[in-house]
Amino acid sequence: MSPSREVGVDGGAPLAPEWRRWLVENLLRGTARGELVTALEKAGVTAERARQAVEAEAREPFVEGALRAVGMQRKLEGLLDVYAELFLQTEAPPRVDRHAALTPAAFFERYYFQNLPVVLRDGWAASLTSGEWTPERVAARLGEREARHACCVPLFGEPRLEPLARELPAPGGLTLADVRACEPRLWWEPGGAEVPLRASRRNVLLAQVHGVRRLQLIPAFELRRVASPAEGGEAPLSLDVELSPGELLLLPVGWWYGFVAPEGGVAVSFEAFALPEPNVTWDSDAEPLPSPLPPRD
Repeated sequence: MSPSREVGVDGGAPLAPEWRRWLVENLLRGTARGELVTALEKAGVTAERARQAVEAEAREPFVEGALRAVGMQRKLEGLLDVYAELFLQTEAPPRVDRHAALTPAAFFERYYFQNLPVVLRDGWAASLTSGEWTPERVAARLGEREARHACCVPLFGEPRLEPLARELPAPGGLTLADVRACEPRLWWEPGGAEVPLRASRRNVLLAQVHGVRRLQLIPAFELRRVASPAEGGEAPLSLDVELSPGELLLLPVGWWYGFVAPEGGVAVSFEAFALPEPNVTWDSDAEPLPSPLPPRD
């Protein structure tokens, strides 16, 4: 908060522009007005003039509007912190549950609707019996240039991937029976690929076909610490999970994920679930809605 330049005011002259900016910035940071007055006094401004300057900036319409917006942001961040505290109050250390068998009803009630990840050991991958799903054949269909990098491409609508799409089954009871309606995507990683953190904008069921995928998952309530990390601040809660061939992982909407594929990998994701309501989407780049217009004079 400490200013680095002299105020440069005399008597009733207005504060210098850099000092006005300093005042506004610290008001938005939540600094107590009394502290700002004291800082101005130490810089040579009289106590009365300092109080007037602080109050004048706080009454500026654009500052009042910004303070309301910042106040709402702080309330939302505080609510997310409460969710984080509740998550950490469980008796067992935070982890991603794994199940050899789980009914669809339990999957949806305990994980999907609770916005929690889960790993299922499922026989789904065993149904991909043709040689089309080997890493070599998948790389050949993607093409030499694209296969050099990690990619995620729709399976339907890509002529080169039609042999893969034709024999693709839907995970029974979890996704829609119509595979095309599940919006399946092929995930491909060459050996040693690293994919940085990104947000899951929808609920995604990720089915590992080949290779081992080592994922880092960060809960949705850690948004503030992921999107705006503070230097020297608290690191977000992170859960590690390893996904092997034949396993399914629910990536909940709003969670952050990144991964490495030491030996390369092939996977398929599904985004339409066996529920009456459609999947939800988090538009993380959406513009905020405008507030109501003020009354006319």
